[in-house]
Amino acid sequence: MVVTKHFATHGKKYRRRLIKYILNPEKTDNLKLVSDFGMSNYLDFPSHAEMVEMYNVNFTNNDKLYESRNDRQEKHQQTIHAHHLIQSFSPEDNLTPEEINRIGYETMMELTGGRFKFIVATHTDKDHVHNHILINSIDRNSDKKLIWNYALERNLRMISDRISKVAGAKIIEKRYSYRDYKKYRESSHKFELKQRLYFLLQQSKSFDDFLEKAKQLHVQIDFSQKHSRFLMTDRTMIKPIRGRQLSKRDLYDEEFFRTHFAKQEIESRLEFLLNRVNSLEELITKVKELNLTIDLKQKNVTFILEEDNQKISLGHQKISDKKLYDVKFFQDYFKNKEVVASEGLVNLQEQYHVFQEERYKDKVSTEEIEEAFKTFKEKRDTVREFEVELAENQIEKLVDEGIYIKMSFGINQSGLIFIPNYQLDILEEENQTKYKIFIRETTSYFVYNKEHSDKNQYVKGRTLIRQLTNDSRVIPYRRPTVKSLQEKITEINLFIELTEVDKKYQDIKDELVKEIAEIDIKLNQINEKIANLNKMAEVLINLKSEDVSSRKLARYDFSKLNLTESTSLEQVTEEIRALQEELGHHIGEYERLIKRLETFVKMLNTGKGVNQKFDMEISLQ
Repeated sequence: MVVTKHFATHGKKYRRRLIKYILNPEKTDNLKLVSDFGMSNYLDFPSHAEMVEMYNVNFTNNDKLYESRNDRQEKHQQTIHAHHLIQSFSPEDNLTPEEINRIGYETMMELTGGRFKFIVATHTDKDHVHNHILINSIDRNSDKKLIWNYALERNLRMISDRISKVAGAKIIEKRYSYRDYKKYRESSHKFELKQRLYFLLQQSKSFDDFLEKAKQLHVQIDFSQKHSRFLMTDRTMIKPIRGRQLSKRDLYDEEFFRTHFAKQEIESRLEFLLNRVNSLEELITKVKELNLTIDLKQKNVTFILEEDNQKISLGHQKISDKKLYDVKFFQDYFKNKEVVASEGLVNLQEQYHVFQEERYKDKVSTEEIEEAFKTFKEKRDTVREFEVELAENQIEKLVDEGIYIKMSFGINQSGLIFIPNYQLDILEEENQTKYKIFIRETTSYFVYNKEHSDKNQYVKGRTLIRQLTNDSRVIPYRRPTVKSLQEKITEINLFIELTEVDKKYQDIKDELVKEIAEIDIKLNQINEKIANLNKMAEVLINLKSEDVSSRKLARYDFSKLNLTESTSLEQVTEEIRALQEELGHHIGEYERLIKRLETFVKMLNTGKGVNQKFDMEISLQ
């Protein structure tokens, strides 16, 4: 089991102390368990102190170019200067410290796409071996900062889990299959209880309403002890189920349920008032009449709800999955909102009561809850689970907890999807192994894009089913690169032969592939030139630094880059600007060619052949 944590690092001095800590020789096997990316190393066999200084100077010099370009002094700002990650592994994992360091390195390369400098230091001083990872907040080109948000946090966790699973983390003695899961679902008290609690949460107006309806649905709930306890009185249960047994993420205690309904109530009050007030100040004033306090900080918002002699405080991040009720949201909302008449705010309590009744009109009553749950279960059971047999070329890797499969959803959408064991059956038949997966239409699956983690996304089961069950002759959509073009050429050639398409379209394909390959090479060359010029600019700035170590590293890079004394920062900056314009032009051309290739592939996939209309489209595009 792998656990990942993230900490923002504020201040350059603290960043240096953190580098010193994570490089501790006693914890890293005398610096043998340290790896890095994007660092200039001017020392062959550095000591601990020298390595600390070297890494710190690498980060600092990287920052200076960004500061000069953005005309800002970091010392005057409360900014994030690095991101500190901790990646912890279970003592039960069958992994060496060297393997764990490699996992950390690969995780960072995939997460950042090689755009940020980082250090990976593996500590072995605890029972659980763990990685300390430090990512510089400024990218290697000194143009952008790393924005840490929910999506990046999610990507980190998913990427870390996948790479760790593939490496062999968390060895499982028994592989539970789909057949085992079906038996478990039919007999498990926990599965049935979670279904009932989920349904009750959806159908209850408040915490008290939830408790009342739970009784009617034969669920006894006890919050009086240290752990919450649940008992279904209409099933032969020997002992109650504790809340912590229902989920690894949620405790299912009293606070969990009260928080759920508090979020519901807060969002309800906001929806009611936002259409009726004309300013943030008026919202803050009026919402107090509905027992809600809005506390605004610089960026964050805290909501304090007082109801039923209970006071619950929640940050804006926890209120809604659809809207982020932070300061910026409210500022933008009232900036663009049309002014409404203020007389509509009379008898606010009565108006809100009517609003709530309308909002909750679809929730069933306590008397109807049992019958409604039966209908709910019937509908859930009718959701089809599609059985799909995987072809060999669709399998990326079989791990202890499931299987990774390859998927392509479009020209720019491809990656890996993890199917857990409970949705997988492995059958041995006549010296042949078959892999069958069972997918529900409504289930969400995470797609890993190994080259670009920012393109990671969720897809619904119905999309996955459609892609997996496509005719094997269909050419997979994926971004054509120099590496993948040869594969695509072979596939298209085979398709043309199998479908007996007119051979003249072989020429169309050849020309498209050639043009895409040429531009792809140009794009890579220009990006390399820009990266090299950015490094030159960084060196030229740091040659004039007051810090001795910064100048030392800059002189090392100066000779490595074959710079001359006549090279100026202004010249380098102008070259970067010109190359960026050229890059934009080639990207536009690349995208145009991609559209042409996509049109060609779609024509072949439909089995309709390529007609005169397509010829015209090709020539016009």
